[in-house]
Amino acid sequence: MIIKKYFLDILRWGLRFHSAIHLIELISAIYEEAYMTAGIAFVGGFIEVLASFFIPNEHVHLKPIKSDVHAHCEEEDD
Repeated sequence: MIIKKYFLDILRWGLRFHSAIHLIELISAIYEEAYMTAGIAFVGGFIEVLASFFIPNEHVHLKPIKSDVHAHCEEEDD
């Protein structure tokens, strides 16, 4: 589905852009000698960069505890 593809691309780039904001926050916190804030900014930015690259290309069924991820949905074949 084309809308889903573009949505995921926008989501990926949005996460990367937000990671860049965390980088600016990290530099600012180090400059102000707020090292705990710098650590939190680093962890947040790092997680967002990883998430932007590991958003699955597969089909995802969202569930409360653990989502199912697979390449092809059997429910669509019905």
